[in-house]
This record gives sequence, structure tokens and C-alpha cells, in this order.
Amino acid sequence: MKKVLIAASMCALMMAAQNSFAQATQEVKAAKKEMKAEKKMIKAEKMKTNAATGNGVEVAGVSDPATRNAKADRKMEKAEKKMMKGQAKEMKGEAKEMKKAAKDVKKDASN
Repeated sequence: MKKVLIAASMCALMMAAQNSFAQATQEVKAAKKEMKAEKKMIKAEKMKTNAATGNGVEVAGVSDPATRNAKADRKMEKAEKKMMKGQAKEMKGEAKEMKKAAKDVKKDASN
């Protein structure tokens, strides 16, 4: 009897840990995406200032200020996309948590 009780409690513990682990994973992924986005934004701003001041490596006819500004704009767009992906991961984690809570409510209501 004790073995069955221990096995049942271990299964319950594993199920609870799996749900909280999934939530934590989503939060970590969101934080990672936001960090990458911040890095890209900083790099894009640096590229913009370099294009405006003429600093950095400049190849005649290839990297004129307009081209450099365009490259910085593309970098900024990618950074914004990363930021949105990070927010989506956060929302996904919150949705999983809400889904779990709804499942618990449904269980309680059926009992």
C-alpha cells in the first residue's frame, strides 16, 4: 500500500513540476529574445551614428551614408521583430498558466 501511495505522489509531483517547468522555459526564452533585441537595437543605433558622422569602415560607392542608413534601418526592424517575438513567448507562457488554472477549475467543478 505504501509503495502505491508513494508512486502516486511521485506521479503527481512530476506532473506539477512539468507544468511549472514549461512556464519557466517560456519565461527564459522570452528574456533571451528581449536581450537579443536590445543588443540589435544598440548595434543599429551605433550604425546610424557611424553613417551620420562618417566613422567606421567606408568603401567608396558601396557604403555611402544612404546605404549605411538603410542597413541600420534593417537592423532596427529585426530588433523590433525580436522584441515582438519575446513578447509572444511571454504571452504563450501566460496562456499556458491560464490554461492550467482553467483545467484545475474544471476539475474542481466536476467534483
